[in-house]
Amino acid sequence: MTSARLESVVIAPTASITEAMVRLDAAGTGALVLCSGERKLCGLVTDGDIRRAVLRKVPLDEPCSTIASRNPVTVGPDPFAGDALHLMNQHDIDHLPVVDEAGVLQDLLLRSDLVGVERTRVGAKARLEAVVVPSALSIGEAMSRLDKAGTGALALCSGERKLVGVVTDGDIRRAMLRRVPLDDPCETIASKNPVTAPAAASAADALRLMERHGVDQIPLVDGSGNLTEFLLRRDLVEEDQLRLGAVIMAGGFGKRLLPMTEQVPKPMLPVGDRPLLERTIRQLRRAGIRDMALITHYLPEKIADHFGDGAAFGVSLSYAQEEEPMGTAGGLRLLKRPTGPFVVINGDVLTGVSFHDMLSYHRSHAAQVTVGVRKYEVAVPFGVVECDDVRIAKVTEKPSVTFFINAGIYLLEPAACDHIPATGRFDMTDLIAALVAAGRTVVAFPITEYWLDVGRLEDYRKAQDDVLGGRI
Repeated sequence: MTSARLESVVIAPTASITEAMVRLDAAGTGALVLCSGERKLCGLVTDGDIRRAVLRKVPLDEPCSTIASRNPVTVGPDPFAGDALHLMNQHDIDHLPVVDEAGVLQDLLLRSDLVGVERTRVGAKARLEAVVVPSALSIGEAMSRLDKAGTGALALCSGERKLVGVVTDGDIRRAMLRRVPLDDPCETIASKNPVTAPAAASAADALRLMERHGVDQIPLVDGSGNLTEFLLRRDLVEEDQLRLGAVIMAGGFGKRLLPMTEQVPKPMLPVGDRPLLERTIRQLRRAGIRDMALITHYLPEKIADHFGDGAAFGVSLSYAQEEEPMGTAGGLRLLKRPTGPFVVINGDVLTGVSFHDMLSYHRSHAAQVTVGVRKYEVAVPFGVVECDDVRIAKVTEKPSVTFFINAGIYLLEPAACDHIPATGRFDMTDLIAALVAAGRTVVAFPITEYWLDVGRLEDYRKAQDDVLGGRI
């Protein structure tokens, strides 16, 4: 960033919202950095913050610090473009302040600044430390490494980074469904002959390989088979809008959270600094989903007043109100029939699931409905006795029983809606049963990312702790 441009994005915290609007229009950056003294970062105000303030009828002579984010996501000096882009995608932001150890502003990165391929190639090289793992690493440990790396895949290497395989989050999800023990080596579920490209391959060649083979990662290897880079699709292209619609079931009473839900619908309860439903909408938007419908029932005006048409949140929102509760699938009757696959998600779910991965999984199985499932273990506090008639065959001391539970996240084809009856309450479990009975393909998609059903007081408290602790 030139010094002139840096000067254009710095504003005092005491400047009015009106002044910030004028400065934003002149800067053309979509955000201003609040600085005090020697450009010490103290906040970030975006055009979205201003739009939301206007919707809330905040006086425009108020200081812009009153509507700004006081603890924005930042990055240290000289970040790699690929990693900066990942950070932006992870937090659903388009602006990333660069600060030194003293918190002094050095730069303001824009998403549009980071599309250059050469810089991201450098970032891909720096990524190797995060993605290279030994073949003997357990599946459970690979899950943890994948979550931290945020790359969707890990490179299994021996010796001097000799590539011997690639394990993806899809490999791990399929292993979970097959109930493969998580302490097994990840090489047992990895691809031993992954798609690779030569170390000297151009970005265009790497992207063509990704398209041809339907993968989002390409290991680059030298003549000896040693890993030199690990390119991701997001390094080479800006993320496109995901061709999915979404329906959020936001009509529940939240009786188990009384008295908090006496005047506020459950999806609008604050989690951290924003309502739970806003976090869901941001999660969908972060995946590239822009068109969403909200099915409401209890205190619908509280939801509509906050979100409006969705423009202030970067999405397009429509509303359908149930006069009487119609069930988690029955409410879909109120909507125009979708033209393509769409997500249905319960409004009380807090999750980091990848909708990109869910859609790829859905398509690869030619499913009518894909159901998000979560592994759930129940510890039996007693010795379990297995009998063969009157004889004891086996005694297991305090075993754990594993189930897959419905996570309240679904991906549907439009034809699935044909199985919803015209009247009466109808839940997603009823729809699944009807589709299975009709011989349609319904598949389970294990959610390995963060997931929490915020239905009880203890879950709500955990959601607060997890947001404050940066776990979601």
